[in-house]
Amino acid sequence: MAIESLFCFSCSISATRMTIMDTRDIAPDPCDNRLIRFSNMLQWLSCICNILAAFIQELDALAEAIDFAADVVFTIISACMQAQVHNEVKNHPRPA
Repeated sequence: MAIESLFCFSCSISATRMTIMDTRDIAPDPCDNRLIRFSNMLQWLSCICNILAAFIQELDALAEAIDFAADVVFTIISACMQAQVHNEVKNHPRPA
């Protein structure tokens, strides 16, 4: 589990959140799903822009800006997921 947290940080957070939600019969909020999709879209856009920037020099600055925005959004959403899990574990007893 420590290796997963180190090398697959996003998968670790998502898996923990989904496990808590499944074991406690919590339905995901539609807004959560939209935010996660938005973060994923930014990661894809960042990847595409970086690939294009390898061939088109003028796109370097745009690729860096989108990469930065994608990292910020990912970090914020990851923190929200961790806060949800922490709140659920701390404030609600474990189901039988």
